[in-house]
Amino acid sequence: MKQSWYAVYTKLNCELKVTAHLNRKKIKNFCPVNNITNNTGFKKIWNAVPLFQSFVFVYIAEEEMQVVKQTNDVINFLFWLGKPAIISNEEVKSIERFTTNYANIGIEKTAVNLHAALQITSEPHIGITNNSMSAKYTLVKMLLPSLGYSIMASVETTTFKEFDSVANAKRNLVL
Repeated sequence: MKQSWYAVYTKLNCELKVTAHLNRKKIKNFCPVNNITNNTGFKKIWNAVPLFQSFVFVYIAEEEMQVVKQTNDVINFLFWLGKPAIISNEEVKSIERFTTNYANIGIEKTAVNLHAALQITSEPHIGITNNSMSAKYTLVKMLLPSLGYSIMASVETTTFKEFDSVANAKRNLVL
């Protein structure tokens, strides 16, 4: 009885409810949560919302699929080419690490490619003003090829480096 990760469609805004139902049935599941900060005056308020709208991941054998389908608020499995899509263990663990390490995560749809490898990239946002250069934010992006999504988060780095002039700073960027 080989177990794999599968993505399950849920009713809208019922992801956390489905995870509670699956936990009661002792079915291993994972609902990635995005911690979003809202600044209201002097306070930072953290809200935990599901990262993927209407998705919960389950770790089951094919024989257990019917039990999952009979769970309240579950619609069906995510299918690819007529079969339930298997999500790689590496992708699920990477999503878990990403959601643990970063907040305010954004997602975007990409092409599904079962043969592509998981990719993590980062891009610094560099600003040049007067005699200084600053790398204010770095965008960390992870491509999830079997799901057809990429997730990204901005990380504040704020590093400053003095330059003789803006022209010299631009020249150093090219090098």
